[in-house]
Amino acid sequence: MPANVKHSDNLEKHLTKAEIQARQEAEAACIPDRPASLKTPRSLSKDPAAKRYWKSILERMEGLAILDDLDGEMLAVYCAALSRRDSLNALCRDLMAQVDKEKDGETRLDLVGKLDGVISKLQAHEKTLLSYADKLGMTPEARVRLARKRAAKAEAAQPDDDLYGD
Repeated sequence: MPANVKHSDNLEKHLTKAEIQARQEAEAACIPDRPASLKTPRSLSKDPAAKRYWKSILERMEGLAILDDLDGEMLAVYCAALSRRDSLNALCRDLMAQVDKEKDGETRLDLVGKLDGVISKLQAHEKTLLSYADKLGMTPEARVRLARKRAAKAEAAQPDDDLYGD
């Protein structure tokens, strides 16, 4: 398993000035100004909660050059998944309230069984959400990993590369 990626300010490894500069430029490239060109997909038109998540995420990611037009559908799926998570959370709250109100032991046991199933689905769904967030570059580690890749590309493209051939 690879080591977690660190921000350039937190690096303990000794880097050359060129490596440090390439790393910092790559990290800065993850946060340039760019026009927001993603439009709300039709798939979110029937789900107002997912649409709110879409708008909220785009507002928070304004200025980050992480997503492009090709990522719109994946972001739409992520927003729909966030909406489903909210629905599962509401269902959990409703079931817990029913368990608290119920006096009959057998009915209460059935409700607890249903609640257990919903909670396990919710946990699995949240793992899926974390993987989507990581793939979309919405976690700190994903953004630093992207900066590291950009720095490696910039470092690899030396001006003397064409002199030595392949």
